[in-house]
Amino acid sequence: MELQVFTDTVAAYGGRWETRLELPVETEILIPDYLPAVFKIVKCLIEPVVMGNRIAGGHWQGEGYLRCTVYYQSEEAGTRFYRAEQKFPFEKSAELPAGEYGPGPAEVSGEVEYCNCRAVSEHRIDVRGAYALCVAAHAAEARDVLTGLADCGIEQRRRAVSGCICAAAEEKTFTAESTLPLPGAGEVILDISGRFVPGGATVQAGQVNCQGTLQIQACFRRPEDEELTTRSKEVAVRQTLDLPAAAEGDTCAFWGEVLACTLAAPENADAEPVLSITWKLHAELWRAVTFGTVADAYSTVCETRAEYSDYRLLTLQNTVDQTVTAAAEDDLPDPDVTVKGCFVSLGAVQVLPAGDGAENAVPPAVRIGGKGTAHVFCADARGELTCYDKSFTWQLPDTWPGAPADYSARLSVSAGRVASTVSGGRLRVTAELSVCGLLLAVQTVQAVSAVTLGEELPPKNLGPALYIYYAGAGERVFDIAKRYHARAKDLAAANRLEPPADAADTPPEELTTAAACLLIPAAL
Repeated sequence: MELQVFTDTVAAYGGRWETRLELPVETEILIPDYLPAVFKIVKCLIEPVVMGNRIAGGHWQGEGYLRCTVYYQSEEAGTRFYRAEQKFPFEKSAELPAGEYGPGPAEVSGEVEYCNCRAVSEHRIDVRGAYALCVAAHAAEARDVLTGLADCGIEQRRRAVSGCICAAAEEKTFTAESTLPLPGAGEVILDISGRFVPGGATVQAGQVNCQGTLQIQACFRRPEDEELTTRSKEVAVRQTLDLPAAAEGDTCAFWGEVLACTLAAPENADAEPVLSITWKLHAELWRAVTFGTVADAYSTVCETRAEYSDYRLLTLQNTVDQTVTAAAEDDLPDPDVTVKGCFVSLGAVQVLPAGDGAENAVPPAVRIGGKGTAHVFCADARGELTCYDKSFTWQLPDTWPGAPADYSARLSVSAGRVASTVSGGRLRVTAELSVCGLLLAVQTVQAVSAVTLGEELPPKNLGPALYIYYAGAGERVFDIAKRYHARAKDLAAANRLEPPADAADTPPEELTTAAACLLIPAAL
């Protein structure tokens, strides 16, 4: 009689692939003649706008542009703050290591490596720098798993394992329109940006419907005191993404990003100015999967050698939709300066060790957090502008057990209201941050991957007729039966071991004992 082995193939977690791609910036920005000449460069910001982002056939392809924004001061009376912008298109690709990667978008973030900006002449600005584009993706690993055994007196302890897989993922760019007042006399628009605040999502067969709100903020420079003020606009949006693999019951994580905003005067004098918004929606569908494994096995008639393997699976740890206030505080370089306004730029969401330097904490724990930079524009007594950058960190209050490698964050962070105050020469910047998405945990499960049967065991009637075993509290009946090559259900019946009332359907191999003396007849 041969041992029958039943197997199945599952999609295990194959790890995280990531790479850094350098995007050089080397160009000149020409200031139009209708804008005042450049007196001083105040700040240069570089940020990526990713329009295309897809993994297919073990290859990542991305394209978009780097938006270079230069804030400068003119020679006019007062501070006279202005803005110039230029776009630098890029197209990058990367080969992924061997493995299975689901088609769809990768995780894309980045940071400025360096930026040198100077005024070559009154209407020409020279920019030299580099931006590091960070691309990451999850790999899936097709693994054969042993699901059952039969014959040859085999005893097995089965275990149901649960996890989740990414069933579908997609990014798509949309446009929305609204209205916003044009600048008044002497006013200048320095920036129009915004964020997407998720509402709800409905998953149906073949598609997902997402709704939310675009919160747009236009930053104006007032003519009388050069203060930076904002005007806000909220635009409700609802969009549908076609995802053929979508099914009811999938968990949807989605977030959005405002890519660009333009404000145009209407052709009709009686009409309102048109605010055009280009934004991108990212949606991922995660599907729960359950399959059976053989946690342990032995034969009652043969010597048995079992081989074990580790299987890594992703599990849904938490749905995150929280708002946290981040703060940056420091002394101003000059206590006599006047703060005119502030912008905030944010890095990618990270899974970090909880606490300060808690990498070696026992037990270890993690927290969701990230980094950001506050760009504070200040004017001295002469009216000369300076940008003061202050880095800060933020964290969500919740913690989870484990190390950062045990988790994967499918999250997005965006900044809402930003405020700056000065007291006694000390600056404080606060920003309201919204964090949404899913936190996935990497679960490692050990299971039997192969079983080899050896020589037959000697007849039981040649040994003692009865064994006495002193079991400790919490010992599993299956493990005790394995010592004596007995069947777990026979051992449980001989000692009248029964499951508790609230777990009456517990199989014998999963029973545990209290501290007790067990009788194990050789006939078992």
